[in-house]
Amino acid sequence: MSVEQIKLILAGTEETLRLLQNQPEYQAIEQSENFVTQNELRLADAIQALSEIYQAITESECDLVSPVVSSHLPPSGISY
Repeated sequence: MSVEQIKLILAGTEETLRLLQNQPEYQAIEQSENFVTQNELRLADAIQALSEIYQAITESECDLVSPVVSSHLPPSGISY
């Protein structure tokens, strides 16, 4: 599986959870007394976590590319 595929899955899952979060049926579940007393986490927490993971992957891709690009640059003061 490629990094792009992983990012697509994360982004798609995040969007699906956002759609679910906006449904009145889900909002009723999340606001029910049993749900509130038994769960500290909410769907918004999962959405935030997916967003942070996606961002971390994007940033790590930049970190991975930078050394490769810079290794192909000539040393200071030398031109090709």
